[in-house]
Amino acid sequence: MNKKICILALILTFLALPSFSETGFEFGLGSGYVFYGDGDTKDRNSLLSDANQCVLTLDGAFLIQMNDYLIFSLGGDSVFDFRWSGGNHINLIDYAFLAGVRVFPNFGGLFVSVDYALGRRTDFIELEAYDKTENTKWGNGFKIALGYDFSYHLSSFAPELVLSLKSMPRGGSRDNILGISLKLTRHK
Repeated sequence: MNKKICILALILTFLALPSFSETGFEFGLGSGYVFYGDGDTKDRNSLLSDANQCVLTLDGAFLIQMNDYLIFSLGGDSVFDFRWSGGNHINLIDYAFLAGVRVFPNFGGLFVSVDYALGRRTDFIELEAYDKTENTKWGNGFKIALGYDFSYHLSSFAPELVLSLKSMPRGGSRDNILGISLKLTRHK
């Protein structure tokens, strides 16, 4: 019950903040690598060659700028891990809702961000004698990032380059996702 109250309070705070500050948004596309924690997932993925693999990341967020050094964010991200060989495929889709803070330590557009992540993963598996869709449990994780925002001190659209690590519990195991993305952002 306490988690629900905290999440509700956080959502209401983010909804109220735009009336007191400047708002913006960002949208990003990238790639990365996923370190799966569950042994069954690792074994299943090893059935298909890594040579036929594509990992894409997609994310977006609303930005609530409090001052030149602090931005609150509310958004989501997804990681698509596609593996295939002939007619066989394993598609693992991680998705999460994010809420966090971005801090600019006064080095131009350099920033560090920390986000709370509420998410899960859906696996679409089609192998020769196996066809199944599985969902992990919802987990409370986190995402940390280091990036450079080229729109800092501007009032226009600009790119943003971000390196991130997202750690998501999966009910007995934990997936760790390294990512690099190029984003389009605007705030102020």
